[in-house]
Amino acid sequence: MQILSHGVKKPTTGDKGSIWFPSMEDNCDILNNHNHDGSNSEAIHSTSISPVTQAVSSASWASVGAGTYRQLLTVPNGKTFDNSIIIFRHGTSKKQMYLDVEPVSSNTYYVYINDSTVSVTAFYVS
Repeated sequence: MQILSHGVKKPTTGDKGSIWFPSMEDNCDILNNHNHDGSNSEAIHSTSISPVTQAVSSASWASVGAGTYRQLLTVPNGKTFDNSIIIFRHGTSKKQMYLDVEPVSSNTYYVYINDSTVSVTAFYVS
């Protein structure tokens, strides 16, 4: 039996059932319990992560006074506010915008802006 880099057991010619079957059970446990943290399995490379996007319409900004506007957004399914990195980009120029956010619940938050004519795209990475 050959032990691979993350503890997975690779059968070799001549392995008997008394060795092979327990090793396959161990492999099932390893596959079931890994989390791609780099120690119990290969780490997931950042280029393999695709963000979820959400359009933030200029028509939905609400004034909160002093030239400030906000929208209540719901985090897309499968994501939470606390476990996501949220990046905003201008709807036309695609330049990154550094907007203030305020959590309301685990899956809703306010985003603030100073120009109610701007559409924005929110990118969620987690």
